[in-house]
Amino acid sequence: MRAAQAPRAGGLRAGVLARAALGLYPAAWRARYGDEVRALLDDSGAGLRAAASLVWRAVPAWIWPARHLFDRPARMRASLATVLVAWAVLAGLAAVFLQLTQAQPTLQDSVTGPGHLVIQWSYWVFDGAITISLLAVAVGGLPLWWLMMGRARSEHRTREMAYLLAPVVVPAVYLAAGVVTVSLVRRPGSVVGLPGLKPSAPSVVDVANGMVGAWWFLALIVLGFAAGGISAAGPGLALRRLRPAGPPVTRAARAAGLAVAAMVLAGAASIVAAVGLYQWAPAYHQGWELGVYLPIVLLAAAVAIVSAGRGIRAARSPAAA
Repeated sequence: MRAAQAPRAGGLRAGVLARAALGLYPAAWRARYGDEVRALLDDSGAGLRAAASLVWRAVPAWIWPARHLFDRPARMRASLATVLVAWAVLAGLAAVFLQLTQAQPTLQDSVTGPGHLVIQWSYWVFDGAITISLLAVAVGGLPLWWLMMGRARSEHRTREMAYLLAPVVVPAVYLAAGVVTVSLVRRPGSVVGLPGLKPSAPSVVDVANGMVGAWWFLALIVLGFAAGGISAAGPGLALRRLRPAGPPVTRAARAAGLAVAAMVLAGAASIVAAVGLYQWAPAYHQGWELGVYLPIVLLAAAVAIVSAGRGIRAARSPAAA
């Protein structure tokens, strides 16, 4: 009796792990390979190692989707969904950079003046590239967003409307919660230092966070990235469910390429400025910011570039795509 129950228990565990891991893959991939993977997991016992392997391999399934699983509009939609998330990460990093650097001119004294024009030029390139990226997102993305919203409303698809409203509602909720949190935890007139720092020597983070404390500042950043991820995932899910096609999708894919290129340029300019500030501004002589900031920028930029490139290739003529 016990021997007969063991396979059923293993099969149940395999089914739970398979559904959780396979849910991370693109819908087209699941439709093609989902049954085969579930059968393989049933036969092998579906251990934790197999589930972890599936989770890890979901990343390239999004970044390098198999061409035979998608037609041209589907490839553009998959590219847009991935680019949205990567662009949101880069935009969040840009906001953190802006808060810690350009928004704190008193910490930099005269280093951004004639003595170190490389920092000032980096700031100008950063600001211009961010502006171009935002304009590209608006010009290329808003018509597609409006098209999907109109279709969701006409077909009374409440879930898709919620997905499409996420970029509007979620940031507004985050900003309101952030304002309330800062007003409650701020310590006016005091210096909240990081561990190991003297109270008389405020760090960049201390000044930039409005004296709410390093850990509250970190919590707000993490919540901000979570809000950005949800905001980007909403339209991505709407793209998958509504499956728009035609010129709006093509224009959005091309605009995404421009938005990514501009955002990557902004990221490069921010790295140059961050290194310059580390070298020349005493308040920025802490290496941990660069050690965390640089790898995330490079990883998000790589994902965005690869995904945007696939979308642009799919937006070309069928022969070229």
